[in-house]
Amino acid sequence: MNYTWKGKKFLAIIASVAAAGTVVKAQEVYSQIVGAISINLPAESDVIVSFPFKQSAEFRGFLDSASGAGNLVVNVSADSLTNGAFDAQSGLSTHYLVIESGTQQGVHIDISSNTGSQLTLVGGDPTGLANGDQIAVYPHWTLGSAFPFGVAKEDEAEPGLRKIEVIVPQATSSAGNMIPEGIFYFSGEAWRQVGAGINAVADNSVLYHGRAFVIRNNGTVAKDALFFGEVVDAPIAIPLSESEKYPLNNFIGLNRPLAISLDELGLAGGGVFEETTDPTNLRDKLLTYSLTGAGKNKKPVGTYYYYNGAWREESAGASADKGGDLIQPGMGLAVQKIQVGSNPEDSNWVNEWELPQ
Repeated sequence: MNYTWKGKKFLAIIASVAAAGTVVKAQEVYSQIVGAISINLPAESDVIVSFPFKQSAEFRGFLDSASGAGNLVVNVSADSLTNGAFDAQSGLSTHYLVIESGTQQGVHIDISSNTGSQLTLVGGDPTGLANGDQIAVYPHWTLGSAFPFGVAKEDEAEPGLRKIEVIVPQATSSAGNMIPEGIFYFSGEAWRQVGAGINAVADNSVLYHGRAFVIRNNGTVAKDALFFGEVVDAPIAIPLSESEKYPLNNFIGLNRPLAISLDELGLAGGGVFEETTDPTNLRDKLLTYSLTGAGKNKKPVGTYYYYNGAWREESAGASADKGGDLIQPGMGLAVQKIQVGSNPEDSNWVNEWELPQ
């Protein structure tokens, strides 16, 4: 994996750019840090990845008021938004709101529609939100914005013999499974979806924030996938779900540009990850997947659990402290929530991290 940065303790180009929104009528200009990461795609292999970066904010402001649990409505200053700029298209959200301060700091919620002073969201809860909380609106990564020329610039001449595929799994599935939500390939200078017709354009297919996806290299030659964008060095809230039917895998990723140790994740001890009390009966698990190993339909290379005040790895035994093991940027993960007896709930894992000085 190659990193492109400029700054202390980094090898590469990190540039400072102005992130002024294009659809906002008036706002401050913020300077953001951007970078790029190249991830190797071994021949005839899958790589489970997530986007380490975000796109530039198209609105920054302050919350005036919020109401309506389930379909939260957020009010901002009058005429600070362009009417309809963040509306969902064909039933899919194109943008999401991030709460950047206050008790819900780090929470991301999809946007359904907007007026000049109001945002209607898909879900959300007004509890704890207060006048003056900082908010921002970001566009979702899509296949077209993330890989405008295809992954590794691979334009399929024979769509029936695809060299590179992007497989987007469902956000959750029963333990041991990864169920595709869509399979995509780049052909004729546009993204296409398997099963949607060879002429149907899928450039606007969303790669959702905080979710892992698979890049499959069917070819016999290794390739490189380039990831680029703004560095996220603020808290991130990642939703986790559970099920009363079976242990549930949540396929997730951290939007972080540098490696983070398990001890730095903030996953254990916050009440969202059930700790193991008996190492012969594991509770919640953190699953990691190799970014470098060959092969398709990969199984986890690491199965971690939290026991007796430390992270443990299943194959290393219950006495070895594995809290220093690293989650690499771009690495896809799964949090496996144990089956609950009744009343499954969603919760937010909040990861706090700042770019080293």
